[in-house]
Amino acid sequence: MVTNRRRKYYLSEREQKIIRDLYNGTTVKLNVIMMRLNRKYPRWYVRRAAQEMGLSRCKEPAWNQKEVAYLLDHYHIRGYVAMRNALKSLNGGFTRTRTAIHLKTKRLRICKSSEGYTMLGMCALFGVDHHKIKEWMSKGYLRGKQRGTNRKKCQGGDMWYFEDAWLRSFIIRHPEEIDLRRVEKNAFIGLLASNIQDIMTACRCPLCGSEYQRLMNWTGPGTPWIKCDECRYEEEIIPEHQIGSLRS
Repeated sequence: MVTNRRRKYYLSEREQKIIRDLYNGTTVKLNVIMMRLNRKYPRWYVRRAAQEMGLSRCKEPAWNQKEVAYLLDHYHIRGYVAMRNALKSLNGGFTRTRTAIHLKTKRLRICKSSEGYTMLGMCALFGVDHHKIKEWMSKGYLRGKQRGTNRKKCQGGDMWYFEDAWLRSFIIRHPEEIDLRRVEKNAFIGLLASNIQDIMTACRCPLCGSEYQRLMNWTGPGTPWIKCDECRYEEEIIPEHQIGSLRS
């Protein structure tokens, strides 16, 4: 048996106009609407009515790879207006707000500074908080320098930055302070190798040309040329200039 249930709530044209003019999805505006309507309706009904009118705010689309790549390359050199326009062309026409850009860069741990490492970058690199970084500096293990900015105490104070050479010196002199399980792997390897592509290149013996793997502490630029174990053993018995002629 089908029965026609009567609607419990019904909005007049005047009440619909109030919702249409004021509703923007925020709690503040919803409170104003409730007062204008003399609280005749529950809050859930007003929200549903706004949704049926098409006034509800649509969820912004997820960040795509092109947008993330753009932030990584341009955040430290471009302003928010320029970034909003550029991101709009990369995501199909959706305009990102300044707050959305700021929160995304914070989650990606991107900073405005492009010189050395900032305090935030140091925390991400070693997997520690800023208290541990300051403890290393207070003990004299790590060298850091302030930029001399006019940031207030409520903003975190003056900005710190750390050069790559200072970090390599700290890692070599105090390896016991670093938990390798918590470091950012790619950045940590790239820091020690000066260029991550160098350490990914296979080592070759300069005499025989064969590839080999050897555990070594190397902080200079490029991949070091170290003789393989076989060539080093032969060199101890046979002079180096005679090894090539004997092998040929």
